Amino acid sequence: MTRARVAVALAVWLTASHTNAQELTPKVTLAPAASTRWDVAAHLTWLGERRPADSFEWDRWFGVASGGASIGYYWTPHLKTEFDLVTSSEGEAYSVEFIPVPGLTSPLFVEREHEVRFMTASAGLTSQFFENAWFHPFVSAGLELVREREHIETVPPPVPPRGPTVNPAAEEETRVRYSGRPYLATGFKVYLSDHAFIRTDIRTSWSSDGLAALGWRSGVGVDF
Repeated sequence: MTRARVAVALAVWLTASHTNAQELTPKVTLAPAASTRWDVAAHLTWLGERRPADSFEWDRWFGVASGGASIGYYWTPHLKTEFDLVTSSEGEAYSVEFIPVPGLTSPLFVEREHEVRFMTASAGLTSQFFENAWFHPFVSAGLELVREREHIETVPPPVPPRGPTVNPAAEEETRVRYSGRPYLATGFKVYLSDHAFIRTDIRTSWSSDGLAALGWRSGVGVDF
């Protein structure tokens, strides 16, 4: 009887110890603690805006830095509507126009300096892959409205050509254009804590002439 009681007590003690050990062992999971509905982010962008050859002798790319912010609403853990607003620094380019002048054997070379600034507002849908707590690749598509402000300064030749009727003067002109175009983007979010994340993506915009803009964006944000 004594041996039986000792065996039973030992079995009970081992069972209790195993249960306590299981309760104290931390559980590791990749599932998020709770779903969120909103996220906001601020980002910096290297932006290349392409202009077709009808404005220049060949296609031109304006490389500018830009900054902006976005806000998104999650309909499901994997589908989000996102709104974005971006403004750029000033990009510069130069063009030369050949103007024939009666009575002269060579044309008049007129140089123009173009200073361009872009502002973009967009709305789109984002599909987010995986359901985990720290890494989320995604793809986005939508439409964007672009406001382009171009300041053009015409620079006369250093030495005006001979002739009483030819005396080009410096001129300045400002043009504002609006356009709408679709965009596609792909990137990922990496969470640094339960709600703070780093986001980076590559975004392309398209027009009837093909690729209109290419941007690499990186920033930080929070969800709630």
